[in-house]
Amino acid sequence: MGTTADVQPSTSVTVDVHTMGRTFDESTVDQWELKAARRALRNLKTVAGGQVMMDLLAEQIDAGDRFHKEIIEASDGTYRESRTEFTVRGLSGTDLANWFQSQTATGRFQDKALLLNAHPEHYVEPPNYTGGMVETIGGHLTRFKVAVARELPPLVAEYLDPSYPATLMNALLSLDDGTPFAYALHQARDTDTGADVVVRIIYPSAAPDSMIEGHCEHLAVEFRSWIRNAATATR
Repeated sequence: MGTTADVQPSTSVTVDVHTMGRTFDESTVDQWELKAARRALRNLKTVAGGQVMMDLLAEQIDAGDRFHKEIIEASDGTYRESRTEFTVRGLSGTDLANWFQSQTATGRFQDKALLLNAHPEHYVEPPNYTGGMVETIGGHLTRFKVAVARELPPLVAEYLDPSYPATLMNALLSLDDGTPFAYALHQARDTDTGADVVVRIIYPSAAPDSMIEGHCEHLAVEFRSWIRNAATATR
């Protein structure tokens, strides 16, 4: 075993692997590595979940609180969005919305495994929250509460698109002390082949581009997972 903590791929060297009577290229090995990484993360989240995980991450979580409060203060009540869209085939927007609402109608995911395993950086659901998560946002571990938003501030409601009539969820995300720091607006519509889906997190406007773009990637990973979960459940 080597001593380098993070081995970076070389641009000039390629590798074929010969095993189990076959030859595999690096794309297959990448898939094996991804499968193993997911397996390891599921194991760690199971054996070191709950308050154990919260205690391990406490200092990083506190730093995340300070980071987001600075952004909130600098934004003075204005917003910008992190937005990701999906073209889904084989699952209708109505079915996806029904599945999502069945999981999150109270603001808390009913199936905790589906919540934690939707993204590698979903670390833990704080055990004292009725709904929430510790995940990486803007390069910082962020602890937030989730509550269904029955009403939205006018500047946030402007981001809703009436051409997507099916609501997956509208939610308020707040820091541990109750400070609102973002809103989740997730919508869908039926198409001839399945669904169009748009998911957004509405952040304070002082959020840097790196934070917005990073969360676009985050939304792509977690919602692809949930779309697949919904498809499996509705078969």
